[in-house]
Amino acid sequence: MHAKDGTVWMGSGSGLLQYDSGRVRRFGATEGLVSPDVRSLAEGPDGAIWFGMLGGGLGWTKDGQVRQFGKKDGLPSEFIRGLRFDEKGALWICTAGGGLSRFYTGAFKTIGPEQGLPRNSLSDIQDDGRGRFWISAQGGIIRVSKDELDRCADGTLARVDAVLDGVEDGLPTVECSGGMQPASARTADGRLLFPTSKGLVVVDPARVRANPLPPPVAIEVMNVDGRPVVLRGRDVRSRRIEPGQAQFEFQYTGLSFVSPTKVRFRYRLEGLEPEWMDAGTKRSVNYSYIAPGNYVFRVTACNNDGVWNKTGAALAFTVLPYFWQTLPFRIAVATAAMAIVAIVVWAGTQWKMRRTMEAAERQRAVERERARIAKDIHDDLGASLTRISLLSESVSPEHHGSPQAMDALGQIFRTSRELVQAMDEIVWAVNPKHDTLDSLANYMASYAQDFLDAADIRCRLDLPVDLPGWQVTAEARHNLFLSFKEALNNAVKHSGATQVSIGLRTLGHGFAITITDDGKGFTPGEVVPTKGRASSGNGLANMRQRLKEIGGRCEVESKGRGTTIRLVLGE
Repeated sequence: MHAKDGTVWMGSGSGLLQYDSGRVRRFGATEGLVSPDVRSLAEGPDGAIWFGMLGGGLGWTKDGQVRQFGKKDGLPSEFIRGLRFDEKGALWICTAGGGLSRFYTGAFKTIGPEQGLPRNSLSDIQDDGRGRFWISAQGGIIRVSKDELDRCADGTLARVDAVLDGVEDGLPTVECSGGMQPASARTADGRLLFPTSKGLVVVDPARVRANPLPPPVAIEVMNVDGRPVVLRGRDVRSRRIEPGQAQFEFQYTGLSFVSPTKVRFRYRLEGLEPEWMDAGTKRSVNYSYIAPGNYVFRVTACNNDGVWNKTGAALAFTVLPYFWQTLPFRIAVATAAMAIVAIVVWAGTQWKMRRTMEAAERQRAVERERARIAKDIHDDLGASLTRISLLSESVSPEHHGSPQAMDALGQIFRTSRELVQAMDEIVWAVNPKHDTLDSLANYMASYAQDFLDAADIRCRLDLPVDLPGWQVTAEARHNLFLSFKEALNNAVKHSGATQVSIGLRTLGHGFAITITDDGKGFTPGEVVPTKGRASSGNGLANMRQRLKEIGGRCEVESKGRGTTIRLVLGE
């Protein structure tokens, strides 16, 4: 190839050769080319040399620089047979097995059978100067509009209308030679030359006349499960397909006396296919299943020069549904389903309501039983213990002179009073009418006043006037009272206090009871001596354990003077 600058470029099996003023320069594996079997050459508008390789893809060189393009860059195939620049500087690339590719503005775009190109293995490409490309291929010579190729490569056109000329158009064979440049040529008078395995083909584009007549189209047969459907007349009711049919076949034809074998078809089943389907020269189409509904099968055709029949042929038909596929049945099923769901929801709601009512009834039964137990304890056991206490208290020294008898009676009196107190606490804890925060506060205040008065310690109460009507379970009240009682007992026995302050504060979702004394205090964890014995501190541990069991906590604070204990339930 003679370049514009006067140099000569040649391709070889081992690379690209440049001949300039008696000097030869080689571009091959040494310059980094992979599979540098050069088969075609083209000079770009900027003077760069482009070369196609059989297995090495596309190469480029200018001013001694070399670059190689392959599949990773967007080429559909790395076996290139022909190159051609158009007037706007786009490079068209004929590949073996990858169709036609365009390199423009730094990007590769490919046009193949899916875009309407009849063949995929191309040899060379020529411009006829009349707005068409002629491409030799393995299967004939393709002629196609350059504008359609550009629009297809740009993405504005889905398919090109390409025409494939074969033996019936005058070719001696459809096997066009290629693989070495030149595989085509254009003479000074505009004729195109293409070599084939049976001689040279000469095409004069100026004498090629397009067939302007679109072929008439007809739908000949509609088979349903192998049985033909009557197509005569316009009465759609005669083409109502019974439900349960599986196979549908449509046979159609296009009439052309010029080149009947080149009539190409497109079809579309409206109601199922949103786009036209390309059938090529195939004259029938099969559907394995068509859902119930109304459909129109449309088919159109083009002649050997790509002139399409814009009207085509159409066949309307209806596939009838089974009764369970009809709209009224579906509405009935949907209504029944909603009714079933409503019944299930209603039944579930009723079941939950019954469960809730049963649980409430069981709770009321438990509370009634607790009230009965409290009443029985108070009426029977309480009365007996109170009688014992009164009888033992009524005995005087003049009735019994024995000191041993007096000691025994004193022990009976103290024990009976302790039992009466314990029984009162049990009755209060069991009775469900005391399951409130207000009852808890009042009982603790009353107990603290009696207990501290007996120990000659001043009692100071700081309780809210109006307490919320919160429910406090019997277990929580029992554990809180035992911890409260243990705190008061410690203050009396170990602190040496003269005053104990008791407070109650409500929190966000709970409350806190505070017991504070002005005694000598202690260091938490130390052993506290009591009447010659040592306490191991189990009282504080028991208090913490009781609060933990009901989801609360016990806080103890002592800083050398006085002790504060907080019993917290909830937050």
